[in-house]
Amino acid sequence: MVIINTVKLVLIVFKACCRLVWDAVGDITGGSLPFKADDVAKPDTLARLINEGALQPHASPIVINSVARQDIPSVSSNCHNLVLTIEQAGEATLPSSLFVKVPMESLATRWFFSIINSWQLESYFFRHVAQTLPLRTPITYATASRGSRFYLVQENLHEDPTVELFINPDMMEGPSLERVYGCLDTFARLHACHYDLSSQEREAILPLDYHLFLSPTMGLVARNLNRMALTPCMKKRPGEIPADVAEAYRLTISHWDDLLGYWFSGPLSLLHGDSHLGNFFVSGQEMGMLDWQAAHWGKGIRDVQYFLIDSLPALTLAAHERELVEYYVQRRAHHGTAIDLEQTWQEYRSFTFHTLMTIIVTIGFGALNEDQDALFTEVLRRAVAAVQRADYAGWLREFLNSPSA
Repeated sequence: MVIINTVKLVLIVFKACCRLVWDAVGDITGGSLPFKADDVAKPDTLARLINEGALQPHASPIVINSVARQDIPSVSSNCHNLVLTIEQAGEATLPSSLFVKVPMESLATRWFFSIINSWQLESYFFRHVAQTLPLRTPITYATASRGSRFYLVQENLHEDPTVELFINPDMMEGPSLERVYGCLDTFARLHACHYDLSSQEREAILPLDYHLFLSPTMGLVARNLNRMALTPCMKKRPGEIPADVAEAYRLTISHWDDLLGYWFSGPLSLLHGDSHLGNFFVSGQEMGMLDWQAAHWGKGIRDVQYFLIDSLPALTLAAHERELVEYYVQRRAHHGTAIDLEQTWQEYRSFTFHTLMTIIVTIGFGALNEDQDALFTEVLRRAVAAVQRADYAGWLREFLNSPSA
């Protein structure tokens, strides 16, 4: 089995390399999507992308006379985010400013994200899924993915006076409890929307091929990333991961298939997948969500614990953790998909490992700037505290000793 999985992994890596080479050839022949910010910000190129990837057909092709880049910081670990002011020819059918998302120019980043399909997933999500959700997501005017590349052309949320966006300092400080309750209600509405569907119904909405852990490609990649990430993370952040947490991490990886069976059994919901505060935005009296590169089917409490652990200082969460989970359970009942509190709490305990694992992989393999480095170190500390506070190691032992494991 080890040999077979190794061969499969080599093939996955080789295919990703081939996509990069094919896209490079397409740059010469004109068949590839542009990805460099300077190219995308050219009037003719931007107009072509909008016309070719339009979600709603235009009565006549969009023509753009000029494009100017706004100096609005938009931090991303894997994409180049542009805010563009445009001047359209004739009657304007688009807003005067747009948010455009394209791959980073880093070859290593494009290679890696070609393997895990996050960009392709986000393009698919905004074309086929976003409109079905009971919460606001950015209006998407055009999107496409081809080869190792993609693009999104969306509304510029900075132009909406009813919108408030969150940045890294907000993550460090943590939101108010009032804001947290608003986010939990948003999760409850999202998770109640597509709940307990058959596998065929789920496939029609968001195919399994995009799943972070269960798809044939990403499932194998995730298994190996999670297994290898602990050592480089501990080298980069010495002393941050206690011995008992590291031991629980290794034990989990050795029983990875058992944990996947628990996480993805029973009634599932459509999840955001990267549900920290930075991917929320205030929209009037409600909350919206952006950046859907990790959307997948799973248990709703997974989004909840990821949000709470990543977004709240450890001491604040420790003082309110149980009551916040209880509130989420109450709101699920309010939105028509009641779930059991005690079962949900046990699932919460199990998913604390997910948040820990995600930040360990990010730090272990990521090339982070100074701003990201400080935030991710704090998130690692919050994740370690949550794993210990919820006694994940105790949950894991009980789970592995249960007859169903």
